[in-house]
Amino acid sequence: MSSKTIAIPNELYERLQAVAVAESTTVEALVTKAIERKLARRWLEQIEREAQARRGIMIDDEIEALVERAIQESRGQAASGE
Repeated sequence: MSSKTIAIPNELYERLQAVAVAESTTVEALVTKAIERKLARRWLEQIEREAQARRGIMIDDEIEALVERAIQESRGQAASGE
């Protein structure tokens, strides 16, 4: 895996180093996990925003019916070999 170097303030690095020692890991591993979590959280927030926009003013019963129809259509396609 190729790596890149980033600059962070010394005070932040020292705090990260203390956490890494306490968790028996490296600063690099700690930072990598934190960035992965942040990116995953941002992706989830984007998906939630898109879902809310698509939902619009639909009521729960309408959403459940839409989901059920999509499931049935999906099962129909799988059964027909598509």
